[in-house]
Amino acid sequence: MRYLALIAGVLLALWGAPLHAQSNALYFVATGQRLDDTYGFLSVWRASEGPLTLGQPISAPFRDGELTVQYFERGRLELHPAHNNAVLRGRVGAEYAAALGRSFPLPTSAARESPTRRFFAETGYTLGPPFLAFWEAHGAIDVFGLPISEPRWEYVGGALRQVQYFERARLEVDPRPADPANAVRISDLGRDLARLRGIDLSPVAAGNALPVDANGQPQAAPPAPPPTAAPTPAPAAKPPAPKPAQPVIRSTGDKLIIVDLSDQWLYALDGDRIIFDAPVSTGRDGFNTPVGSFSIYAKVREQTMRGCAGGECWVVPRVPHAMYIVGGVALHGTYWHNQFGTGVRRSHGCINLPLKAAAWLYEWAPVGTPVVVRR
Repeated sequence: MRYLALIAGVLLALWGAPLHAQSNALYFVATGQRLDDTYGFLSVWRASEGPLTLGQPISAPFRDGELTVQYFERGRLELHPAHNNAVLRGRVGAEYAAALGRSFPLPTSAARESPTRRFFAETGYTLGPPFLAFWEAHGAIDVFGLPISEPRWEYVGGALRQVQYFERARLEVDPRPADPANAVRISDLGRDLARLRGIDLSPVAAGNALPVDANGQPQAAPPAPPPTAAPTPAPAAKPPAPKPAQPVIRSTGDKLIIVDLSDQWLYALDGDRIIFDAPVSTGRDGFNTPVGSFSIYAKVREQTMRGCAGGECWVVPRVPHAMYIVGGVALHGTYWHNQFGTGVRRSHGCINLPLKAAAWLYEWAPVGTPVVVRR
C-alpha cells in the first residue's frame, strides 16, 4: 500500500507541475535546433563564449564513429568517451582545408624571427597581428588550436579577405567592419563542413526548451495565428495542364557536383572526397542561377548559345563543354571573361567555368550526375 501511495503521490506531483520552457535546454529559433546538457554541450557553449566562438547549433547531436558530435555555425563539439567523456572542439579548420585539398607553405625565417609574431614549433607556423590578439583574448589553443597556415588571401562570400587557418577554426578580417574593433571574426566553417559532408541540418522540435536568439537570450515564441472563418469554396477549376516530361536520371555512383553561390566556387566530389574544385561566375541579378538539387540531363561539346530574356538578347558562338542541369541553365566553358571566383556574377543564369575546368568536368561527369546549387 505504501508503494502504491508513493506512486500516486509522484503522479499527482507531475500532474500538478506546470509545463514551461526550461533554461537548461535552449531552442535556437533561427536554426531550429536544441542545445542541452545531455552530452555536456550546453555547459561548454556557455563557458567558452559560445555565441562568439561557436555560433548557433545547426544540427542535432548524433553518433559519428566512437564520438557523439553536434555541429555549430563556426565549429563542432565532440564527446570523447575514451577521454573520460571530455567535451572537445572538433578540428574543423584542418578538416575543411583537407577537404578542399589546400596546403599551406611554411613561413620564411624572417617571419619566424619577427618580434611581432609568435612562432609555434609544433606546426611550424607563426601568429601575429591582426589575429594574435583575438586568438589570445578568446580561448587561444583550447578554442582555436594551433595555427596551420600563415595569413593568406581568399575569397569569402565573394569578397577577398585576409584569413588564417587554425586546427579548430579559421579567422578572417572584415575590411569594412561597422566597428573597427570587431574587424576579426570567426568563419562559418562548421556550416561549410557540414554542407560538404551532407550532415542533416533539418530543424527539430523545441519540446520544453527555452526559445532563444543567436546569443542565447530568451525570445518570445511567435504568436499563434488568429482563428479564421472557413473559406468560401472556390469554383471548380479546370484540370491543370500535364507536367512536361522530366529528363531521365541515371544513377552515376557517388559522383556529385556542388556549386556554392556565396563563394562562387564549384566542387566535384567522389564519395566524400573533393577531387576537383574551380572558381565560377553565376547569374547576375535578374538572371539569378536557380538554387536546388538538379542533375546533368544533357551534354553538348560545343554550341552557339542564343536567347532573349529581361529585355536582352544574346548570341554567343562556340560555347564549349555545356552540361545542362535545369531548363536552359548549364555549366559550360567561358572564353569571354575571366572573373571567376571574384564575386562578379556575369551570366544570364548559367554557371560559367574557366575553359580547362569545364573540359575536365565534361569528361568526368556523365549524364545523370547530381548537381547541388546552394547559397
